[in-house]
Amino acid sequence: MSIEITPLQQRPEFIDACSAWAYGQWGVHSRRTLEETRLTFASAAHGSGLPLTQVAHHGDRPVGMASLFENDCAQRPDLRPWLAAVFVHPDYRGRGIAGRLIETIEQVAHSRGETGLYLITTDHQGLYERHGWSNTGSVSYPDRLCVLMEKRLADPGTLS
Repeated sequence: MSIEITPLQQRPEFIDACSAWAYGQWGVHSRRTLEETRLTFASAAHGSGLPLTQVAHHGDRPVGMASLFENDCAQRPDLRPWLAAVFVHPDYRGRGIAGRLIETIEQVAHSRGETGLYLITTDHQGLYERHGWSNTGSVSYPDRLCVLMEKRLADPGTLS
């Protein structure tokens, strides 16, 4: 099975799938509506700045996603940018797709001149630690305790 990772800008037909995944996974814990979530992914598909989303797909079937957001935690407006919305469809989990998506967003951030990334997670700390992320504390978001994690990216001038 060949899984490709492509910018959502190149596959805007995946906007609805990404929106449904994000809303289904995290929408119940936020004040955002499904339509607001869809607008975020439409912006990622049609804009040139942040947010941006990478989509894992098997041919014309989307199977996962990850995004780079300016901010993903209102309690920490001092931190930017954020790895967010990492999701792999349950039928495709356990195949390393999440790791590939994480690495892709890290590379995209690095290519944009970023030197670090942040994320919050409630139950996938181990996944991120395996990819070099560090626990830097916790934050309540919006009413759940989340682990705040950080990854320092190499100086943009040092990676090839």
